[in-house]
Amino acid sequence: MPVSGKCFEKYGGHTTCFCLKTSQGLIIIDAGTGISLIDETKDEELLPATILFTHFHLDHLLALPFLKRIYNQKSSLKLMADPSRRPDLRSTLMNLFTPPYWPVLIDKTAACLEFNDLPSGAGRFELYGVHVSWCPLYHPQGSLAYRLETPDCSVAVVTDHECGDRKLDDILLQFCAGVDFLIYDAQYTPDELETRRRWGHSSWAEGAEIAAKAKVGELILTHHDYKRRDDEIDKIVETASRRFPKTRAANEGMILF
Repeated sequence: MPVSGKCFEKYGGHTTCFCLKTSQGLIIIDAGTGISLIDETKDEELLPATILFTHFHLDHLLALPFLKRIYNQKSSLKLMADPSRRPDLRSTLMNLFTPPYWPVLIDKTAACLEFNDLPSGAGRFELYGVHVSWCPLYHPQGSLAYRLETPDCSVAVVTDHECGDRKLDDILLQFCAGVDFLIYDAQYTPDELETRRRWGHSSWAEGAEIAAKAKVGELILTHHDYKRRDDEIDKIVETASRRFPKTRAANEGMILF
C-alpha cells in the first residue's frame, strides 16, 4: 500500500512502477502509484506507451485508472501480460474499470488501447528498440521478471519473488546474468522471512546472493515493506553492501541511466 510521512521521505511511499523511455516510446512495468510520476511529464504524453504487467495484485495495478493518457484521444497505449494468466488481461482490467470501483468503463476511455499477450513461447521480442524478455517467478498466482536490453544498458526487474524452488531459481540466475542493474524484491529481512514462507517475497540476502552469482553491475533493492522506515532501509543497504558492495535501495523518482 502507498504510505506517506516524515519516516518515508528519503525512499518514498509509492507502490511499484518502473519506466524506460526511448525516442520511440515508453516501456512501463506495472501500474502502481509510482506511475503518477511518469504521467506528470508533459512531453511524454503523446509518445506511444506499453505497460508490461508482472502480475495483477492490487499494489501493482491500483493507479492504472488514474493514468491521464488513458483519457487522451491522441494517446496510444498497449497493455501486455502473460497469456497463461487466468483471468486474462482484458477481463482483469474490465473488472477494475467498473462501478462501484471506478465510474468509467475501460472500453469507453478515449485513448487507443490494445490488449496483447506476451508472445507465446518466444520469450523475447523487440519493443521501441529495446529487447524485452521475461521469466516466471515464485509468487501466489504467479508473477514475471522482465529483462530490458538497450544498446547502452541492461536491467532486470525481479519483484514479487520468493527463492526456494530450485528450478525457478536456476532459471532466474541465468536470466539475470551480466545485467548492469538488478532491481530485486527485498520486502522482508531474513528473520521476517521465517514466518512468511510462501508469501512470495524475498530479502536483501537473496538479492545479494543472486547479484554476486549472476555477476551483475549493481543491485537495487525494491518493493520495500510499507512499514519500513527510511532509517531501517539505510541499515538494510549497509548490511547488504557487505555481501554485495554495489547495492542501493530504490527511491521515488530514481533514475538509473
